[in-house]
Amino acid sequence: MEIFHTLAEVSVAITGFSSLIIIFRGSDAAWQDHDYVHFGFVLAWSIGSIFLSLIPLLLAEFGAAAAQAARLGLYATVLYIIVTGSVLTRIQTRTITRHGVTLPFLPRLLMTMLIVTTAVIALLAGISVLPGAPHAWLGLAIVLLLVAATADLGIFVVQTTRKGPA
Repeated sequence: MEIFHTLAEVSVAITGFSSLIIIFRGSDAAWQDHDYVHFGFVLAWSIGSIFLSLIPLLLAEFGAAAAQAARLGLYATVLYIIVTGSVLTRIQTRTITRHGVTLPFLPRLLMTMLIVTTAVIALLAGISVLPGAPHAWLGLAIVLLLVAATADLGIFVVQTTRKGPA
């Protein structure tokens, strides 16, 4: 269960680094609607990873077995990915449609595939289709969410750099 402490700490670090991007990015005038949505993905995956890392720890503190706590964590991960991903994708689609913004197709496709893969892994591990300990699969799912947050942050920074100063 120590791994979940570490994952929560890494999640906090990514969230903090993302916040620094806001500070160095500039004033509100430099931000466009799609920038807020894109940055929403970064924060959603990193902050979500913090809470998803803490679920098995909290359940274990209340007496749940490690496997049961991890399995519930896997279900929470699937639910979080579906709800958060759907809401943010819907907002992003509306923003793109409203403003005619073009986002690079390949990075968005790769990010979507990563998130869908994470949800599928978490679901399959939660229903015991995948061999191995549930807490190992939950750790992998959280790591994949952190990879998604970091990759989204990288894409965001590159796109910002290409736009130049506001």
